[in-house]
This record gives sequence, structure tokens and C-alpha cells, in this order.
Amino acid sequence: MESEVVIVGGGLVGGSLAAALADAGVPVTLVDAGTAPPSAVSQPAGTEFDRRVFAIRPAGRQFLERCGIWRHIDESRVAPVTRMVVTGDDGVSRLNFDAYRSGIAELAVIVENTALQAAVKQALGERILVNRLDGRRCEALGWSDAAVRVCLDDGEQIDVQLVVGADGANSRVRELAGIPISESAYGHSAVVANFETTVGHDGTAWQWFRRDGVLALLPLPGKRVSMVWSTQQSNADELIALEIGELAERVSEASNAVLGELVATTSAAAFPLRLMKAASITGTRLALVGDAAHNVHPLAGQGLNLGLADASSLASAIDARGPDEIGSSAVLARYRRSRAEEIMAMQLTTDGLHRLFQSSAPGVAWLRNTGLRLTERLSPLKRVLVKHATG
Repeated sequence: MESEVVIVGGGLVGGSLAAALADAGVPVTLVDAGTAPPSAVSQPAGTEFDRRVFAIRPAGRQFLERCGIWRHIDESRVAPVTRMVVTGDDGVSRLNFDAYRSGIAELAVIVENTALQAAVKQALGERILVNRLDGRRCEALGWSDAAVRVCLDDGEQIDVQLVVGADGANSRVRELAGIPISESAYGHSAVVANFETTVGHDGTAWQWFRRDGVLALLPLPGKRVSMVWSTQQSNADELIALEIGELAERVSEASNAVLGELVATTSAAAFPLRLMKAASITGTRLALVGDAAHNVHPLAGQGLNLGLADASSLASAIDARGPDEIGSSAVLARYRRSRAEEIMAMQLTTDGLHRLFQSSAPGVAWLRNTGLRLTERLSPLKRVLVKHATG
């Protein structure tokens, strides 16, 4: 099959983009090395839930529905988030977000990583315009006026109009294109684990800004929650080393036992956090999507949502190209402009909040907690925040 686009990276973002392009009539070759990144800490699906879950906002879900991916998700393993409670590090200041009061069905849905990965694989298997090359790597790229040549590790060469880097934070495509990045390590890791609770969560996601990081408990089906504790590396190492009973006690204490007694159903795992942004998300006949283009702090749970929005925007730019060819500068400029504001806003917001709540400078604690209380009282501002957060 002759392709017009090569997508390097067959994860959630690259896979959903391939499905969207195929539905628009664009033949795609998907090159997937098949190696999981260090942050892929999921465990096989079964009666227990993955330790790694994603909060998918409504806009992201709608894109996955349009791609024919969502219909392969088992809804019985999906939990809606209808309310979110954010607590400051004084333990008193709170900010409440409510889907009903915002006039929407839900703020987000919590979905397992493995469920999403399986759904993407099933959807791609249904599309004859997607040619999957599993276990293959991109070794080199070469450009001409009319095409970009993708050279694979087995010697195969593919000439296409556009190559897309969807190959993660350590993107080979980005490196080959010579696109520099700006990055900074937080010295923090996100620790994840699952728990059963004695008190129902009622669709509420809880988040605490603490002196030792940000703790979140996300609803899972039934009386279960998924924990994401973004914390200093020393504390992360300590949490991972705890027995599951000790871990449950530590998390229950840190969360003020809002969900009653916790029982750990998995051990803890962790992955390092960093802030990263590519100098450009486009190049000559080239586009970057997802983690290849940007990394953000997980306190807002928006990393995958940003990637899905990248895929949706790039697919739309290609679908609306008119007389322009797929890899033209006009199409890529349209994609670049469509993503600039959200990516910058999300990186500035998440990084700013992280630094604000980690600061021990005089007066900063009062400022940040007062900010939460003031925002709670300003309904119009809360509605704006919900609108941006849900896409």
C-alpha cells in the first residue's frame, strides 16, 4: 500500500491520528517500535484496574468517538468525574468544580491505559488505509522538494508527503529533524497505586496541594480510586518501598480519610516528571504530536488530552487542505497556529501552580491559599476554568 503519511509511534496519540486520517481517506503507514516507555506502568487488565489511568476530558472523548476508538471501550470500567475538590496546603482553602452547576454531564472520565491501548489497536485493525509496521524503527529521514524519505531499521525506505513524530518525549523523529527542546526536570516523580474505599466517592476527584507535592484520588468504578501523588523523588522512593498496608495508611492520612479506610489493591509504581517543549511542533514536511512536542506537569491531568487535541487539530488541518498537499507549509502552519495557545497556556499554568505551591518564600502560602478561596467565590471565573479544562 502506498502511503501519504508516515506516523512514527503507535501509542494513543499516534494511533488515534492514524485512525482519524484513514477515516478522511488518507493512506497511513504506522511505524511502531513496540517498546513501552518507562512511564508505562500499567498492569494487565482483569478484575483489578490499571495503576495508570487517564482523565479524558469531554473534547478528548468526542475525538476518540469520531475515530471509532471509544466504542471499543468497556463502559463498565469507565468512571465519570462529576465533581472535583481542590484543597490548599493550609487544609482549609478549597475550590469546588461541579459538572451540574457548569451545565455539562461530566468534567472528565477516568479510563485505564491498557483499555485505551487495546481500543486503539482494535480500531486500527478495522481500517484498510492503515498499514502497521510493528517492531520497526525509524533510523533516518531525508528531504526532497516533493517528499520526505523515512528510512527504517530493516533497510526499507518510504517516500511520503508528511512524517509525524508521535514517538514520545525522547522522540527520534524530533532528533532527526534537528528540532531543539527546552526542558527542566522537576526532581519529582508521580507515584501511582489503586485502592478500595469504605466510603463511596460519588464521582468526585480529590486533589490536595501539599508541602510534599500534589496528591490526587481519582474515581474508579465502584468503591475504588486511583492515586497519583506527584512528590519529591526522596518521598516517591519511600512510598514505593512501603508495604501495601503501610501505603494505604500513609495515603489515608494524607487525604484526611475523606473516603474512609483505604485498602491498597496494587503496589505503588512511579515515573519521573519534567517540563519539556519543542522549539517548534512543525518542520519541513514534518509535524510533532503528543509527548514528542510537549510534556506538562500532571497536576491538571492534561498530558494525554493535549496529545489528543494535537491529533485532532492535525487531522483537521489535513482534511481541510483544499488544493494544498498534505505536507505543505500552509497545512503545517494551520496546525501550528491551532495548537500554540493551548499548549503555552497549559504549560504556564501547570508549571506556575507547581512552583507556587512548592515555594516556601514568605507570604506565598497566604497568597496561594487566598487565591483558592477567592476563585471559589467567583462563579464566572470558575465557569471559564471549567470550559478551558473540558476542552
